[in-house]
Amino acid sequence: MEETAAPAVAEPPGVPNASGSLEDIVERWWADHFPGSPVAQVTSAWNHAFAAKEDLKRRLVNLSGGVL
Repeated sequence: MEETAAPAVAEPPGVPNASGSLEDIVERWWADHFPGSPVAQVTSAWNHAFAAKEDLKRRLVNLSGGVL
């Protein structure tokens, strides 16, 4: 009897692929939502949001015991 791989389960619409590191997930989320957005049109808003993203990644590192 030949074994077959389980079919891939598609992610529901709007749910990012959860594979990869936490940093990869945060970066994919950022890329999906911010470039081309109204935030990207205002430099001070972009810089504020970018700093918040980097802070989130630092907090996730601390939460995960140093592994991101």
